[in-house]
Amino acid sequence: MREADAACEFRYQLNVEDAYTIRDFDLVVFADAMSVGEDGVALTEIGPSATIAFTTHEMSPASVLALCHELYGRAPRAYTLAIRGFEWDMGEGLSERGRANLVRAADILRRFLDEQ
Repeated sequence: MREADAACEFRYQLNVEDAYTIRDFDLVVFADAMSVGEDGVALTEIGPSATIAFTTHEMSPASVLALCHELYGRAPRAYTLAIRGFEWDMGEGLSERGRANLVRAADILRRFLDEQ
């Protein structure tokens, strides 16, 4: 993958407007601190799934894909990159274990994108 073919967006949380953002991409990776096994990092393919939540402030990546498909007639191939975090208190910096997982996630993502 050429660097010019890529874009990076940052969100505190996913929302309905993200369906518009991803509509023209062929591949999307949603990276987030999530529950993940002992390895601390997991890259998993996902598909559209219209899950219902109490609020649109709680949209899953699969829901964003489903909305993209519903509104624009297509959804990109998508993955979640789950990165295990450890410290969640307000004002906490990145812990050493969290930092190690972030470095491992960046390596996994880089290798994955190089194969695309």
